[in-house]
Amino acid sequence: SLRRFLGKLNDGTKPRIATLNMIAESLGYQDFKDFSDNSEEEKNPIDFSVIKIFYESVKGKGVIMGEERFQNVNYELAEKIILDDKNLKHFMNYFYENPEALEYVLAWHPTYGKIAEKNYQNTLLKMAKITNNSHLKVFVHSFVFLGKFLSEDLSFEEAERQIKNLRKYVAQMRKNYHFFWTFPEVRFQIAEYLFEFLKSGKYIEKSNVKITDYSKIPNNYRFIYNIYLADALNLVGRFQEADVLQETNESHYYQEDFENENYHSDTHILFSKISRAITFFKLGDCQKANHLFRIITNELSETKIPFDIKDYFEIQYFYLAAKLYPENKFYQKQFAEIVRKTNFTFFKKF
Repeated sequence: SLRRFLGKLNDGTKPRIATLNMIAESLGYQDFKDFSDNSEEEKNPIDFSVIKIFYESVKGKGVIMGEERFQNVNYELAEKIILDDKNLKHFMNYFYENPEALEYVLAWHPTYGKIAEKNYQNTLLKMAKITNNSHLKVFVHSFVFLGKFLSEDLSFEEAERQIKNLRKYVAQMRKNYHFFWTFPEVRFQIAEYLFEFLKSGKYIEKSNVKITDYSKIPNNYRFIYNIYLADALNLVGRFQEADVLQETNESHYYQEDFENENYHSDTHILFSKISRAITFFKLGDCQKANHLFRIITNELSETKIPFDIKDYFEIQYFYLAAKLYPENKFYQKQFAEIVRKTNFTFFKKF
């Protein structure tokens, strides 16, 4: 069967499709059709022997924040791995037994531009299935929840199942760790708001979702928590509450702590500004929205947006631009293109 599968034997006998699919899956493909479509003269765009040496050096040591040089190398590798479907497939084949490698690449760099793609979703879900780390399960299921929501590919029935699972994972995470997991916690909170929005079928004026106890959030993480929660509140139409969180973030103390301790802090601060500008616009203050939009446009020339959040920033930037300048065909075209690229069709009616 293997010889026939690889074209080394042509005796007129054809393996059953079930056999072909089984062999293809063992080689890292979804099925035989996936193998046929992608295996011809396949070449790895990056050298996995080098990558293996890099990530084998951290295997079994537990995940730590690490120093900046490690983060820079990991960022460069993660970009090449995640943005290329073949590289991502090879990465999972090489490192499915290396939890540190999986976390450094897939959890440290949640990539918004791919979150509506089935292959990327399945890769994250595979990591969640094989890991024993509850915080990774929270991250994966809440991030996939967001991707399906933004691409309008999330039925209420599926959302209800996922939110029940997420609540179990969060309870386990809080039991397992004595410290506050900022990103998984805020992603879970976002999923709760999105679920409530789906449940009501409309923008919400009042909410039954319980906000995380702020006393549990370290000061240096409240800034990042507020950024992403305010963005989610914008999505579900709760602009007054988003405004309150954003005003809190304008405290110099929060931002100073955040900038001192967080990698890519410039990007998160710029993202908070586009979210703030959208809140102003939705609250009817176009003058403030326009003023902040121009500041953001100027700052873009000095800030490199990381690959993992670049598409999500751009869809909000061009969404606001198209709203502020409806006569500008360039902005309209760019917004339509980024929606097509990401499949975040929710923004068309946002």
